[in-house]
Amino acid sequence: MTHFKTAASALILAGVLASCAPQSGPSEIVSESPSAIDNGAVPHAQLPGNVVPQSYRLDMRIDPDADNMSGVVSIDVSLTEDLSKIWLHGKEMRVSTAKAVIDGKDFPLSYNAISETEAPSGIAYLSSEAVLPKGAATLELSYSTPFNLALNSAYKVTRKNKDGEEDNYIVTQMEPLGAREAFPSLDEPKYKVPFTVSITAPADDVVYANTPLVSETPQANGWIKHQFATTRPLPTYLIAFGVGPYDVVEYAPLPPTDIRDRSIPLRGLTARGKGEQIAYGLNNTAGILEAIEGYFGIPYPYEKLDIIAAPDYAFGAMENPGAIVYREYLMLMDENSALSQRRAYASVHSHEIAHQWFGNLVTPVWWEDIWLNEAFATWMGNKGINLWKPDGDFDRNTLKASLGAMNIDTLSTTRKVREPLERSENVMDQFDGITYRKGGGVLDMFESYLGEDKFRDGVRLHMERYADSVATGDDFFQSIADGSGNPDVVEAMKSFVDQAGLPIVTGRVMHSGGASAIRLTQSRYAPLGSATKQGQIWQIPVCAKFGYGTETVKNCSLMKEKSAVLKSSRAGTADWVMPNENGAGYYRFALDTDGWTALLANLNKLNSRELLTVQDSLESAFRAGKVDAGVFIKGMEEFAKSPDYDVASAAGDWLGWMHKRLPESARTDVAQLTKDMYSARYKNIVGKDTTEG
Repeated sequence: MTHFKTAASALILAGVLASCAPQSGPSEIVSESPSAIDNGAVPHAQLPGNVVPQSYRLDMRIDPDADNMSGVVSIDVSLTEDLSKIWLHGKEMRVSTAKAVIDGKDFPLSYNAISETEAPSGIAYLSSEAVLPKGAATLELSYSTPFNLALNSAYKVTRKNKDGEEDNYIVTQMEPLGAREAFPSLDEPKYKVPFTVSITAPADDVVYANTPLVSETPQANGWIKHQFATTRPLPTYLIAFGVGPYDVVEYAPLPPTDIRDRSIPLRGLTARGKGEQIAYGLNNTAGILEAIEGYFGIPYPYEKLDIIAAPDYAFGAMENPGAIVYREYLMLMDENSALSQRRAYASVHSHEIAHQWFGNLVTPVWWEDIWLNEAFATWMGNKGINLWKPDGDFDRNTLKASLGAMNIDTLSTTRKVREPLERSENVMDQFDGITYRKGGGVLDMFESYLGEDKFRDGVRLHMERYADSVATGDDFFQSIADGSGNPDVVEAMKSFVDQAGLPIVTGRVMHSGGASAIRLTQSRYAPLGSATKQGQIWQIPVCAKFGYGTETVKNCSLMKEKSAVLKSSRAGTADWVMPNENGAGYYRFALDTDGWTALLANLNKLNSRELLTVQDSLESAFRAGKVDAGVFIKGMEEFAKSPDYDVASAAGDWLGWMHKRLPESARTDVAQLTKDMYSARYKNIVGKDTTEG
């Protein structure tokens, strides 16, 4: 799932649901229970685990013009012990009949909803007067539920078409807890099983789901029953479907490749009248998908690919297998669309396609490891578009996001990447900049340390081990260790995801015995005046670049203790040392005055990622009291000369900061410094002399 943050973004899943009048049918079973019953307390996080789903059959009846939907869900389960009560999930759910079928015998069940006051996330239980014996069973529930009005679960959108008439659409957003509002279920990511979905809807409406349509059967009153192919194993949060007057753009199937021996049907779905605007998104899908497919070395896992531009959507996009949903801004374009919009399309589309393997094919066991889904898709999405368009400067996206996360990680109140989730209603706390941006930066760091090929070998091994299954973050760390042949990375990676904050590595360059080295000391980064406590130790994969004239060498070491020495592999005295090669390390650094002076004098030897990293570390070290003001000002002067716009403009941001905060008497000096730093650049732009006046 991609958070697409703009001023207009509605980034909250929770909301007040519309009330719904009961549909006609048998009397409904809707009751509330006390906060604890005879088989234990209410499970506010994971269910007890004594009922394990094996497959779902979901038969729904959906009319976008109505206020509610109805259906019958049949869940094949394994009971691991004799039970009279079964915990499951259901929110705003009206269940008319419920039963368990065991060896051909029906056991009537009562559906009981825990009050929203006690369990806001939507917890219920089924009770039986008879004991249900251990073994295989089928739970069958007939239900109805209102369409959500907060862009969550199965929700309704009303959009005026070009004729001024109102069109109604049903869209889904099940991650993280939306499925339980669309159908009764065991709504946890670890329960990953096949789904067979059918949807009966008015004949004039388009209906889609995760898998291809296999049959359409006319029903009474002009409705049609749409039967879809059974899915590969999926968790409930990846189930997707939609109904409404969508435009459907049939695109040429994506052709087979060296990795994939089959074509992939590709379609675009938009609100009525907007189909032509999805051409750009469809045209560029093959290039992005094939780049990512090549990295994994595994064919695209699903039968088809629908790209849906939702009429209204709370997030940027959602990676539903075979039916990826996007905000319209990311998919609907024309010849006048801005470059920034096309770049946003590429970044988010690549992120969601990366999820088809990491997140969909392999899924986390519980929400505390959703960070890995999103961090990996962030990192892999940026890698994918860089492979697709290497001249697009996409290689710095992960770095820029990582540097932004460091600002969050500077706070004394920052959280860990991997945080336990003790109540499901708090799950959205797991989706933030630490999850996406810091997580992606940590992966970038370990790829740099291990080498691209070895890290990729670990990723591929992980995909092979857990395909169509679930895995924890620790499982991933072990796969990287086994695939790369480096067991030390397990504890090193844990040190970055299981403790808050970020390290600053202070280096002192040494020259002795005809060679150069850098003595390193680590501490937790904190600006002056911060309440941040010290004492943490990370296992930091430090990679440094040593410069010798026009040549450089990269040397890496896993810094497991507070201090370490990183030696250059080349004989001779290095002219300068950059303590974070390619800016890949999720850490800031500081140098002594001589070290900074040498590095700043050789900025032209660094790539754009390294320039951004040096600038961030110099600014941060200054804020932490680890750099003299004279060195800092000299650094900003050098950065202002950079041909890289991001670097040069950031130096100007600091001048603005100084102008606002320094005493009135110093502002004339700041103004003169600004003129000195930028007059030549300004003259080149506007073509006139700016040295006077």
